[in-house]
Amino acid sequence: MKAIIIYVSTYQSNTLKVAQRMANELSAFLATTREAENIDLSDYDLIGLGSGINFAQHHCKLLSFAKSHEFRNRNVFIFSTRCRPFLGKYHQALKRILSDKGGNLIGEFSCKGFDRTGPWVAINGYNKARPNEKDLFKAKLFVDSMKRRIHPLAKFSKMKKFMIDKIDYSPIYKHPSNANKIAGKTTLLNITTCIHCMKCINLCPMHVFEIKEYDNSRIILPTGESNCIQCQTCSRNCPTNSIFINESFINGIRIAIREAGSDKLQQAYRYY
Repeated sequence: MKAIIIYVSTYQSNTLKVAQRMANELSAFLATTREAENIDLSDYDLIGLGSGINFAQHHCKLLSFAKSHEFRNRNVFIFSTRCRPFLGKYHQALKRILSDKGGNLIGEFSCKGFDRTGPWVAINGYNKARPNEKDLFKAKLFVDSMKRRIHPLAKFSKMKKFMIDKIDYSPIYKHPSNANKIAGKTTLLNITTCIHCMKCINLCPMHVFEIKEYDNSRIILPTGESNCIQCQTCSRNCPTNSIFINESFINGIRIAIREAGSDKLQQAYRYY
């Protein structure tokens, strides 16, 4: 996935701190509106737009940038830092622009930021030490969810699946909209786009993945997906976005019950 985060940060660099944490998590290109002026946004799978809230909306430079660029069918998230304790309708102006431009808004994030303007100079600033580490951690979790939302297998995980084969209890499905073959129920692996880099096998702490013979070739399959603890290590490190963990509360309960009823999960992890 190729991502870019475009931001405006003034005064206290509140928004820059958030943008940097998001960019680090996404391995995204980070640019100011001026630096991004001549960048072709169609090259990116995910676009982040953010600034501090100025006069009840995003910074005028960010709004101007959004108005002058094409976002049709692009996946976009927006973010902000603000003085007030609640977000209110501060994102509405930017959301309207993106809607008019045909952009696909997939999420929005906001947190408090230090403000030493206007009346707040009397107390030497408001929201001191914000955004703090907790705010930045929430920003990390937010972009993690954005990344999952646009994953190539995200929609497939919710579709009714038609099995075409099974190897060692690992089902294989045909993707309904293309020629890809997807293995697994909760740990989904696109065996068509997989390049057999072995990262999932080497990094998975629960030994979920295994090399198997299939269709006259050797492939990787999630044969041990019943041991999957949803840690996302495999999906975060897959270079081709071929792995998607179908996170759910039910799967979480399944893990908790297995932990309570036996030591198989603990044993699988112990010998990692």
